[in-house]
Amino acid sequence: MTTIIIEENSPQAKQLLEYLKTLPYATVIEEKKKSFREAAEECNAVSVDAFINELRSQINEHFDKNA
Repeated sequence: MTTIIIEENSPQAKQLLEYLKTLPYATVIEEKKKSFREAAEECNAVSVDAFINELRSQINEHFDKNA
């Protein structure tokens, strides 16, 4: 199986996609684009502030243990 990703941002891409849909041996799976917030929540992303706070905490803990 081969996967091809086509972004519908031009008339040629849309034509190609419509043609592919007519082929009996091709399956087109259309996905709704996610918003940034949806994509971030899906992968359990954290804010930059939370990341930096955790990083500083771990750095301080490391130096406290190894000083």
